[in-house]
Amino acid sequence: MKFFEQHQYEAPADAVWAMLTDRAFRDDVCRATGATQYDVDVAADHSGGTISVRRVIEARVAEAAKRFVGETVTIVQSEQWGPAAADGSRSADLRLDVEGQPAKMTGTHALIGQGASTLFEVAADLNVSIPLLGSRIEKEIAKAVSAGLAEEYKLGQRYLV
Repeated sequence: MKFFEQHQYEAPADAVWAMLTDRAFRDDVCRATGATQYDVDVAADHSGGTISVRRVIEARVAEAAKRFVGETVTIVQSEQWGPAAADGSRSADLRLDVEGQPAKMTGTHALIGQGASTLFEVAADLNVSIPLLGSRIEKEIAKAVSAGLAEEYKLGQRYLV
């Protein structure tokens, strides 16, 4: 399943980059999205870097799917960011895995500098390899990822003020 989402930050790309690489911001996002346990690792500077987030969250899927995933799921997120362009734009390879489950999301993050604002974009393929139920679970995961990005965006807007 294709996944695509965009959010517009009213801040230049270097400020959004600083926010995304601030461990305290990532910790806040984990708490705001309902993580009961989490670990954040940020190794980044102006040339790019790696951001890894491992979080345990309540499984927000249909009851039929809970038989497969359980009451909680562990999500492992990895972002490999490259250097900034002249306008501050940069991109990352993105990977999300659901530990112990045949579910993954691979794609890209992009920060697109637009002067005083920045477009944050996620474009990915979401795949759940469970016969007959995979596509239904993909839709549920897409909703959860979208809700998590919306919460991150709200926190980011407050952070950047």
